[in-house]
Amino acid sequence: MTVVADNYAKVLIDMDIAEESIEMMRELLANHEVFEALGNPFVSRQNKHSVIEKLFPKAVCNFVKVMSDNGDIVLADDMFQAYDQLVLDRKNMVRATFTYVTKPDDAQVEKLKKLICKQYGKDGVELTLKEDPSLVGGFILSVGDSMLDKSLRTSILKMQRHFAVR
Repeated sequence: MTVVADNYAKVLIDMDIAEESIEMMRELLANHEVFEALGNPFVSRQNKHSVIEKLFPKAVCNFVKVMSDNGDIVLADDMFQAYDQLVLDRKNMVRATFTYVTKPDDAQVEKLKKLICKQYGKDGVELTLKEDPSLVGGFILSVGDSMLDKSLRTSILKMQRHFAVR
């Protein structure tokens, strides 16, 4: 992510816009045709503003116009990632991914969420569950920049490297 994308995200969150308008903006900027039109330097500023006023919610029109005028529409994905992180921070939540071979039951998921909350001092967890049979067994838990890899695949690779050195 770039500083510029982070700054756009901070401005967007400070504008205190309804979540529905933000989501509509996200969907429109994810649309290939809209993205290309607003990012195209050969489309006039006036035409871009016209498109923005017709498609986007009124609450975000000026914001999208500024991004377009500055040639920063290409930063939309990074800006939304930063925005999502700011929303989680404001809610005192953390995002985590639990990659498994055997899917945990609901009680195990709740226990895992409580453990993550306690470990990271957060009020909640946005947990994504992801199946990956290539782990052979065990799991990988990613929280922010941290990763706990307790998979059999990694253990086997470590043993192979250990014996290859000898």
